[in-house]
Amino acid sequence: MILLTKTEEILLVQFHEMKGERVGARPGDKVPASYFKKTEEDTKGLEFEGAMDTLIAHNLVKKEGDDYVLTQEGYDYMYTREGGRRIDEG
Repeated sequence: MILLTKTEEILLVQFHEMKGERVGARPGDKVPASYFKKTEEDTKGLEFEGAMDTLIAHNLVKKEGDDYVLTQEGYDYMYTREGGRRIDEG
């Protein structure tokens, strides 16, 4: 089981909460890097340095150009018991 820091979880959950709506996420969904930068700016007091690198290292997301792509492992982390905390568990 992968254990993420709060900042890593905040970034990963952005796939689930795209555009302020809880629309859910699917493997292959893309989010622009600028969206994560805005999340970092809006979340004062937390240190995000290296958080996205950790998500990539755990293969929860991958980088494609200026976008980040949710992997199957990232999906599993958020929505199944194979990952850490499930989205519907809070």
